[in-house]
Amino acid sequence: MKEYLNKVADECIHCSACTKKCSFLTKYEIDLGEFAKNPSLAKSCFMCDSCLRACPLDLDGAEVAIAHREDLGGYGAVKFMKSPYKFRNNSKIKSKDVLMFGCAFPGHYPETTKYLIDLFEGKMDFSIDCCGKPLEDSGLISDFEKNLERLKKIYKEKGVERIVTMCPNCFYFFKGHMDKLNIEVISIYQKLQEENLLNVIDDEAEIFMPCPDKRTNELLKQIKPFVPNGKVKFRKVMCCGMGGGAKAKEKDLANEMMNKVKSEVKDNIYTYCASCSASFKKSNIKNVKHILSEILGVKEKVDLNYFKNALKLKFYKRNRK
Repeated sequence: MKEYLNKVADECIHCSACTKKCSFLTKYEIDLGEFAKNPSLAKSCFMCDSCLRACPLDLDGAEVAIAHREDLGGYGAVKFMKSPYKFRNNSKIKSKDVLMFGCAFPGHYPETTKYLIDLFEGKMDFSIDCCGKPLEDSGLISDFEKNLERLKKIYKEKGVERIVTMCPNCFYFFKGHMDKLNIEVISIYQKLQEENLLNVIDDEAEIFMPCPDKRTNELLKQIKPFVPNGKVKFRKVMCCGMGGGAKAKEKDLANEMMNKVKSEVKDNIYTYCASCSASFKKSNIKNVKHILSEILGVKEKVDLNYFKNALKLKFYKRNRK
């Protein structure tokens, strides 16, 4: 990772394209080349990929932050909770497809999680676990690699051929590590279409795109058939404020993002990321809806009792055979 810091510092042409798109870089009046030389700002990066999408050389600020964070430490809570995930729920049941819920979705949408588990019972097993992205984002590279190997072993023993993800972070994270997993990755929306479980939302949904999907729109394209009247809004909002764990250090920037959302939201705000939903609820934004829960007919409101929900789901159908 240290080589990447040198690469960015050497290759950056200081065009300021990244700075113009990123409130963090703007605040400190730096570009990616300068960020690569400034480890003290590592925890201020929201890892939203705004810089990557703007950079003509495809330099990545999130990778810069991760490289810096490797040496910083201070992520003991992440390591404790995620290496391995304290609320994981896996089994040895053979299953070609596996419902991979991640860690955020079950904690914030427990009823929708149980609904999906019950819906596909007998057809495919489920896995409540952390994909490892929080570990990698924190610079805990050894832990992240061990976690990926742990998941690979679990899924190999189960005979898994496809991981079906609920979370956009899990979706892109696993896709980015296909070479290590050697397992196909699809989204729950693709699976629902395969099973002809296409329930359409008639609302004129105001859609907030999660950061990982903004570069390719892959998930948005999959979701569109479910939300034909939906329109992407909030394009000027960099992030929901939860990205990269930067809110702890940059509360003013996170609040600024939320204020932009509040100024633009009208009747509703539809997400397809549980972390985004939780961030909006914490900021007292009304009528937050998760597209997955809506199309399933569960219509669950985002629940902020994360630890209570995660603990309960750790034991949900745990002794399945």
